[in-house]
Amino acid sequence: PTVDIFAKIGYSHRVCIIPNPVLLPTKRKATSDKVAVERVLIAIGRFTRQKGFDLLLQAFARLKDDYPEWTVMILGDGELRTELESMRNQLGLSERVNFPGVVKNPDKFLVEADIFVMPSRFEGFPNALCEAMACGLPVISTDCPSGPREIIRHDVDGILVPNENVEALVAAMEHLMSDEAERTRLSTRAPEVLERFSLEKVMGMWEKLLAQVVEERT
Repeated sequence: PTVDIFAKIGYSHRVCIIPNPVLLPTKRKATSDKVAVERVLIAIGRFTRQKGFDLLLQAFARLKDDYPEWTVMILGDGELRTELESMRNQLGLSERVNFPGVVKNPDKFLVEADIFVMPSRFEGFPNALCEAMACGLPVISTDCPSGPREIIRHDVDGILVPNENVEALVAAMEHLMSDEAERTRLSTRAPEVLERFSLEKVMGMWEKLLAQVVEERT
């Protein structure tokens, strides 16, 4: 948990972790309502080593031949864009992986996608993951320090895989890419994140914390 990370760097006392609230997104189309044959794996984030998009490209390269109907879309930009584009081309993914850049309304892309993948090496409280789940997307995330493990309930509303483990990422991606019923099962539970991290609950956490601080100072 995030509190353990603070303990390791010396903040072992009086640490309170309060998440960001998750707000109601655009409604996602059900898989059965989609006309397009193409299926989309989507990821969102800055193009930095932390976000692990190199791991996602390596994993998808192992699956591309067996799943020709699937493509990858990575929204965002950053210092590693040229490096990631080069890796994409070297892996033979130039026709299968898109880098649309930074978009103002990622919900528009999330609701059209089929699986959300977060291959990060480290996270805080990832809003993109929450937004994807709120949209009803089945999600896969690395079990990196902080964040995802506090949001995803493994095998209930998403899948957690070991950090920086391409083999495990491949297995999780193939598990969902090959099984529409499993995608539907996870996507049905994913929007529960809206209740678990609702604005009302998060505001309640802040009110409780502030009341405690006031009480201790009086």
